[in-house]
Amino acid sequence: MNFSGSLSDTDGEKADYEIFGVPSDRNAVKKGAREGPGAIRKASHRLETFLWHAKLELSDLRYYDCGDVNIDSVQNLEFNTRKKIFIGGDHSISFPLFKQFFARNEVEQVIVIDAHADFRGSYKNNTYSNACVMRRIAELAGFDNVIEIGVRSSSAEEYEFMKDRIRIYDAEMLQEEGVECILEELKNGKTYLSIDIDVLDPGIAPGVEHPEPCGLTLESLSAVVRMILANEEVVVTDVTEVNPRLDSVNGITSINAARLVFEILAGYAGCTDILPMC
Repeated sequence: MNFSGSLSDTDGEKADYEIFGVPSDRNAVKKGAREGPGAIRKASHRLETFLWHAKLELSDLRYYDCGDVNIDSVQNLEFNTRKKIFIGGDHSISFPLFKQFFARNEVEQVIVIDAHADFRGSYKNNTYSNACVMRRIAELAGFDNVIEIGVRSSSAEEYEFMKDRIRIYDAEMLQEEGVECILEELKNGKTYLSIDIDVLDPGIAPGVEHPEPCGLTLESLSAVVRMILANEEVVVTDVTEVNPRLDSVNGITSINAARLVFEILAGYAGCTDILPMC
């Protein structure tokens, strides 16, 4: 099943934007995120492709769902000027994806929106765990090229290591100062945007490996994403950590992730001046 509104296979070459699934959860402790791409695609068909707040029909934007890609084969992806969205999969998929785009000078910085810092040196003897992904990316790209938004959980060791090395806009800051507080950090650079769906409050996104209380609303998350897309040259976005095995019976986590992909597509197309209402 393709993402709702996708061009047909015969028209795929006409696309301005591309969507890929990355069904991998080998670096997660609780398995199931490998089923995330399929669940998000299925959920997308439960939503209208007409975005009411923007009065925009998404299928007019010409995006193509290219199917799934093996995370071990990302170096074989055809790189072109089309902006891309990758649907995970656990958050560890972001490192090999970022590595490929960074090596080709397609991106120069990463902005991550996540409940967790993901800055451990190693977790359960795995240096490529989803709990270590931002540490690995920062080591590759440079700590000055990392911005974390929405964080509300880390170990004490992670915090001490990262607090003076990267720029952080945590969940409390967003709630107290509003999403506009991140504007000063947005410099219109070539950006990889990584979104862990557990940044949302577990009341509206229970289907994640590590739910963290006191999270963002979908409205706030969408507003942050739109602000980033309006002020940075975002080349690639990923949406990770949807685990259908842990979701509620109505699949609300997958539905919210699908809606977020809709918002990213609208932002790619330049529709960033109207904040979404959910």
